[in-house]
Amino acid sequence: MKYRSFNYQGINPTQKNNPSKGLSKNIRVKFILSVLGIVAALFTFKLVVTPIVSALVYMVKESSATISYLITRQGLKKDEQGYSNFLLLGIDQRGVGSSILTDTIMILRYNESTNKVYMISLPRDLWVKIPVFGQVQSYYTKINSVYTIGNDYEYSSDSDKDPQNGLGLLSKIIKDDLAISIHYATQVNFNSFERIIDAVGGIDIDVENTFTDYMYPREGYENAPENERYEIVSFKVGMTYMNGETALKYARSRHSIGIEGSDFARARRQQKVVLAMKDKLLQNETLLNLNTLKEIYLTVSQEVDSNVRPSEFPMFYDIFKKVGSNINDIKLIVLNDGPDEGGLLYSPDPNEYGGAFVLLPRVSWLNLQLELEKLITQE
Repeated sequence: MKYRSFNYQGINPTQKNNPSKGLSKNIRVKFILSVLGIVAALFTFKLVVTPIVSALVYMVKESSATISYLITRQGLKKDEQGYSNFLLLGIDQRGVGSSILTDTIMILRYNESTNKVYMISLPRDLWVKIPVFGQVQSYYTKINSVYTIGNDYEYSSDSDKDPQNGLGLLSKIIKDDLAISIHYATQVNFNSFERIIDAVGGIDIDVENTFTDYMYPREGYENAPENERYEIVSFKVGMTYMNGETALKYARSRHSIGIEGSDFARARRQQKVVLAMKDKLLQNETLLNLNTLKEIYLTVSQEVDSNVRPSEFPMFYDIFKKVGSNINDIKLIVLNDGPDEGGLLYSPDPNEYGGAFVLLPRVSWLNLQLELEKLITQE
C-alpha cells in the first residue's frame, strides 16, 4: 500500500486549529457588552437619581428646621403686646410692563394666649408717607402702590429675618402709621389665588346681598376701547359654590349699585373668602389628597412672595387648628369713612390731592392707633 507524504513543515502555525480561539472571542464580546451595560445602567441611574437626590437634599434641609421646631417648639414672633402680626396682600399683576397695584391689604393679629384673631382690612386709597430709603426721597402716595415701589427700588429692612422689598416697605409703613409690627408677610397674585381655590375644589360663600357689577374689569382688555374693558358679574343672596375664577370676581367687584358697591364692602367680602379658604384647607379631603397638596405647594413656591419658610408650616397649621371655624374666635374690622368701626377715616377734597380720591385718619395717626387698639381689645 502506498502512503501519501505530507509536508508538516509547510503548515502556518497561525492557521493551526485552536479550540480556545472562539472561546476568547466570546469572552471579549461578553466583557464589552457587560461594560457597556454597566455604563448605561450608571447613566440611567444618574438621570433618575440626580433629581431625586436634589429633592431629598432640599427636603432634609427643610425637614431639619421642621424637626427643630417640633422638638424645641419655637414659638411665634410676637410684639410687646403679645400679638403675632401677619400681612396678607392680594395684587393686581397683569401683563408685562403694567403697574402692580395692591387690591387687598389685610393684617391678621393673633393672640396666642386668648386664641383670638383680629382681621383688619386697610383701604387701598389710604394716603401714606413713603420714607427715605436708598435713592428714594420721602413723598406721599396711596398705600396700594407701596408694594411696587418697594420692589422697584429694592427696599431693604434692618434685619434679614424681616420682610424685604415690597413686603418690607409696606410692613415699615404699617408700623410707622399704625404702630403694628409685621412679623410674617405674604403676597398672592390673582393667578395663584385662583389656582389654590381650584386645587381645594372650590369654596362655599354665604352671599349676604344680591348685587350686579356692570364695570368688572376684563383681563387683557386694559388698553381696549372703554366700551370693551368691562364685563357684567352678578351674585345672588344665599350660599354659593365658587371656583377660583368666580371667587376672584366676588372678592374684586366694587362698582355695583347699592351696599356692595364700595371698597369697604369689597374688603368685607375678601375677609369672607379668606375664612372660607382657611376652612377648606383644614378639611381631610384636602389634607389627605396628595394631588391637592402638590398643586398648593407648586403654586406657593412658584407664585407667592413670602418671608414664611416651609419649615414654619407646622406652626401655622397648629394655629389654624386652634382657631378653628368658630366665628367668635375671629373679629373682622374694616377701616372706613362710615359709621362702622367708628368712622376712623375721612375723604378730603380731591382737588387738594391732584383730583385723586384719598383717605386720611379723621383726627390723627396717633388717634387712629388708639381707636384701633380699642376695637381690638373690645370683647
